[in-house]
Amino acid sequence: MDELIKKIKHYKLEDIIKIEENDLQYKSLEKLYKNIKNKDIFCPLVVANSIICYQLSSSWEDYWEEFSLYFWNKDINIIKDLEIFIKNSKWNKRFVETKTKRIKKLKNFLDDFINNEKHYINNLELLQNTLSKTLNQKNNAKTIVFWVKMFVYASRIKYNKKIIFPFEIPIPIDSRLTKIYNLYNNNKKLDISSFYEKLSRELKIPPLHLDWLIWTNFNNLIEK
Repeated sequence: MDELIKKIKHYKLEDIIKIEENDLQYKSLEKLYKNIKNKDIFCPLVVANSIICYQLSSSWEDYWEEFSLYFWNKDINIIKDLEIFIKNSKWNKRFVETKTKRIKKLKNFLDDFINNEKHYINNLELLQNTLSKTLNQKNNAKTIVFWVKMFVYASRIKYNKKIIFPFEIPIPIDSRLTKIYNLYNNNKKLDISSFYEKLSRELKIPPLHLDWLIWTNFNNLIEK
């Protein structure tokens, strides 16, 4: 782990946030907020789309651009129009029926979310657990954690506020993180979750921000 820390310790949290906000997904959200007719449903629309953003036929960047452009200057019913969008999406063609069922599960949740949006900004763990129960998934599932991440992005844009991920929300483990773990885990007593929790604390960077740092530096990090 010490070798990994040496490679990325020069990054500060402020640096990572700047990188996040120059990401193409983030830029697509900025354009959507600028062009959406009803600003009040911007965050609910973004988070509803987040739960069906998997098994894409394109990069996430291309998909979020398609999503953004589709909802410009429209009167929007989130559930109804997101179902129509996904059935006609160029880049989200897999498991459409399953994803449509997910969208329908959100109706009661979205009613609560719209009324408590600002409260959830300051209680991201509560939001994580609420969505986990709504979708009957573990609260550390990648889809749930990604949902929280996109809500934070949308909230930064809408409220022009610096919002930091809490340390308590874990990094979503995937193949990239597993490869880094296998390369740099010198302490064989640490399982993969403990490894990233310790790395996050050592660097003083919350896990979800650390995830982005590793993603953007992945090719360099695997070249030991």
